[in-house]
Amino acid sequence: MPSKPLRHSEPRSDDVPIGGATADAIAVGGGLAGSAFALELARHGVSTMVFERMRGPHHKVCGEFLSDRAQALLHYLGVDVAALGGSPVETLCLSSGATRASARLPFEAVGISRLLLDETLLQAAERAGAKIYRATSVERLEARVQRVRVQTAGASFECRAAALASGKHNIRGLPRPDAPMVGFKMHLHTAKAARASLMRMVHLIAFTGGYLGLCLIENGTLSIAWIVSAAVLTSIGTSWAAQSAYFARQSPFFEELTTGATPAWEKPLAVAGLPYGFMRSATIAETIYPVGDQLAVIPSFSGDGTALALASGIAAAQAVLNGESASSFQRRMLANYKPQFRRALILDRVIADARLRRAGIVGARLFPSIVTMLVSATRLSGLDRLITSADART
Repeated sequence: MPSKPLRHSEPRSDDVPIGGATADAIAVGGGLAGSAFALELARHGVSTMVFERMRGPHHKVCGEFLSDRAQALLHYLGVDVAALGGSPVETLCLSSGATRASARLPFEAVGISRLLLDETLLQAAERAGAKIYRATSVERLEARVQRVRVQTAGASFECRAAALASGKHNIRGLPRPDAPMVGFKMHLHTAKAARASLMRMVHLIAFTGGYLGLCLIENGTLSIAWIVSAAVLTSIGTSWAAQSAYFARQSPFFEELTTGATPAWEKPLAVAGLPYGFMRSATIAETIYPVGDQLAVIPSFSGDGTALALASGIAAAQAVLNGESASSFQRRMLANYKPQFRRALILDRVIADARLRRAGIVGARLFPSIVTMLVSATRLSGLDRLITSADART
């Protein structure tokens, strides 16, 4: 862990660059968790760098549904969510085959693209004083005595604390377990009539081998994110035409919702080996803080991955500020996550079983309050324990 809490960056005699600049902290990845980490540190005067492997703003394989928890965390970071122009979401519709149920969410959510959200946070971190290095891939992290060496393709850098924020992409020597699920995302330009039926709703459609979520985002674009088992994918093919045809065969509602829509991209974005339920309990080093999907991966259907990423990035920054070790940070975060993950994984198994999910949807149709209760049960809890008030910190 840092030898003392980091508050403000002060010149030190040991700040000697090794092939590049040094900083108090480095975020390995400029997604939500990495940007939140950098922004929280930078706005408290800590010299921070972010290494983002992509050259510019880009889409990511991720649902684009912001829960009330995610919105609260963005507000804490100074982001005006309403100004981003997302699409409001008030109702959840669940379906499997021809069976469907809907219920009001216990909060108002919003649909916003990851491209817009990630870039907003990254730019906010830069305005706060963080240095952003794009098109910079990190190859290795090496813990030293109260230091971390961050090795990129062209140079090495040193810092007192690093956030492992590489999302779904693993860094050499820091693997996560492999898994048979593949994630995809596609944006569709929708017909005006179809868009009216999608307004203020998020749809979760289960099918043999996986499930998908649909909601409108900014500019009326329809965002679709889904996971499918590698076995089913082998039989149906990876193209959008093949997969969307499979979804339409599995769900009349999918066909209804996407009639007349045209794909925004030539092919869907994809990422393989999603280790749902993964929690990184082993400490990498006392100065390396795993955040986001490198800390824990919740099933996508819960719609709370964004909140987990933001919370872990902020909490890791506060751990660095307060001199808390990575091992203590990980124990604290995972202890808070476990009840939420346990409930989400049980529901994930229900969704994977055709008979159970249909029975569940029939029950939800009869008692919509069940859906509202389950949505609440799979939200991130204990934000007051994870995130401290910036105003209260001395």
